[in-house]
Amino acid sequence: MILDGLNGLIVILLLFSLWHASVALGLRLTLAFFAITTVTSWIFEEAGVVTGLIFGPYHYTSSLGPWLGSVPVLIPLAWFMLVYPSYALANLIGHGWPVGTPGGRGHLVRLAILGALLMTAWDLVVDPILSGPTVGAWVWERGGPYYGVPVQNSLGWIVTSFTVYLLYRSVEQRWTPQPVGPLPVGRAGSRPRPRGDDARAATSFGTLARQINRALCRPT
Repeated sequence: MILDGLNGLIVILLLFSLWHASVALGLRLTLAFFAITTVTSWIFEEAGVVTGLIFGPYHYTSSLGPWLGSVPVLIPLAWFMLVYPSYALANLIGHGWPVGTPGGRGHLVRLAILGALLMTAWDLVVDPILSGPTVGAWVWERGGPYYGVPVQNSLGWIVTSFTVYLLYRSVEQRWTPQPVGPLPVGRAGSRPRPRGDDARAATSFGTLARQINRALCRPT
């Protein structure tokens, strides 16, 4: 069933990312970000499965539920689950503020590259687990040097993630984020006291991150 085990975790983390984004960005940008991410990632994934040219030759198993073409429906949803927190981290590293794309085109491209590298770092941890024998959500048909994962996969993640961020940040420069109240992390390292939804979002994000870390590090 779609809400069992790994699938249920994906849905829960997706809903958390959507909620957090709606608080930090506002509804309009959240919907735009979600649409850009799911459509773009599905296109790359579909082309990748069919041709083997983007990530390397691979195919999905039946463990992730219903399909859209050659890709389980949960996969583009899982992309947003990772794309949004990587976007916020790239912003915090790049200009000390969790949302928005200030500056000109050059700064936009730099933030998109940074976000793509952060996304690929996630995959270096996640892919060997989910494609390994314990979970088996997808299969690398020719294997690879990194725990059975081909190097081409990382290049595919960089290109796909960069495309998502480039498209979204181009929209974000035209539509100003409308956060619900003051965000808990300020510019230049200032940290205003979070209140209301922001305090709950910040606390939930930290708690969830610790739970995920414990789950991934638990010996099998």
